[in-house]
Amino acid sequence: MLDLNITLVFQLANFLIAVFVLNLILIQPVRDIIKKRNGVIDEMTGVADTFEKQAVARLADYEDALARARQDAGNARKSGREDAVLEQQKIVGEARQNARDALDEARQNARGAAEVTLAALRRQVAGLSAGLVGRLIKG
Repeated sequence: MLDLNITLVFQLANFLIAVFVLNLILIQPVRDIIKKRNGVIDEMTGVADTFEKQAVARLADYEDALARARQDAGNARKSGREDAVLEQQKIVGEARQNARDALDEARQNARGAAEVTLAALRRQVAGLSAGLVGRLIKG
């Protein structure tokens, strides 16, 4: 059976002293190291979260800038097309005007040549008519 004597008290005292010494030498420093590591991990997690938020913000800014650039390019393309259409209309209008002017000039030249030719034919008709009348009278 169990004897309760003075050795039990010494062993209990020995146990408590061992626990106290182990607490001072081993358990307390390990706890401090674990607390420090948890603090470092928490700090690193905060830094990582900050970097992630910055990355998300930068990505959003990049996407906004890209959308603006695409919109600006579309507007520039549209403006260029409109300018090209206006330039085309201007060139076609000038070409039509030049064609009209050339056609009018050709018509005037043709009229002038026709009038000259008609006048020459009238002179010839008058001469031929006089010759024909002269032959008819003589003959």
